[in-house]
Order: sequence, then C-alpha cells, then structure tokens
Amino acid sequence: MIKQWGEIMRLRINDRGITLVELLVALVLLGFISIIIWSFFFQALNLNDREVTKNHLQQEANLIVNTIQQLHTKSTITSIVPSNSNRTLTIYYDDRKAVFENKNILYIIESPPIVPSKEFKFSLTLESSSNASVQFQVETTFSKLN
Repeated sequence: MIKQWGEIMRLRINDRGITLVELLVALVLLGFISIIIWSFFFQALNLNDREVTKNHLQQEANLIVNTIQQLHTKSTITSIVPSNSNRTLTIYYDDRKAVFENKNILYIIESPPIVPSKEFKFSLTLESSSNASVQFQVETTFSKLN
C-alpha cells in the first residue's frame, strides 16, 4: 500500500507543471506565428504606401493634363519642358508660364517637341522620387476646334 501511495505521489508531482522542452516548443511555435503575422503586416503597409503614392501621381497627372487642356484652348502653348533634374515641369504659353513643382515627383516627357498648332500629342510619365518602381503614365492628344 505504501508502495502504491509513493507511485501515486510521483505521478501527481509530474502532472503539476510543464517540462522545459514543452515550454521551449511553445515559445518556438509562438515565434514562428509572430514572424508570419508581422511579415504580412509589413507587406500590407508597403503595398498601401505604393498605392497611395500611385494615387498621388495620378492626381498630379490629371491636374497637369487639365491645365494643358485649358491653356491650349484659350491661348497658344509654345513649349512644355521639364527641368534638367526633372523636378519641375514648365508650360510656356503667350509669353507666360505655368510651373508644376513637387519634390517627390520626377516629370519625364516622352512626346516630341510641341509646335504651336491646333493639335499635338503629349506623353508624360510621373515617377516617385522615393520609389522608382512607382510610376504613372499619361498619353493624350490635345486639339483645338477653331
């Protein structure tokens, strides 16, 4: 009877807690799960930043195209040129100019030189200066009815 009582006590002592191996396995599993969750979180943040930047580039391109359209219908555009560093875009018209400048955007014009006429083709690429893989491209033709 005493022998049985000793075995019961030994089993009860072993059932009271967890072993060091079990604790280490639980910590390793928790670490792997945490790494996976954090990687998804940071990947989502990076994707969000890219999309916000692309949206900003699209809004800037829309503003430029609308300005060119208004200037082309009301006056004579003589040239549209980016600066040497592509940090500004200048539209020359009727001895005046309109300047677009944004330190986070590179303005790249791929269209041929503008000849004052009723119609011209225009191609513009806006590129993020912080991430060259984020770009927005616009290709259009401007024309006058008069």
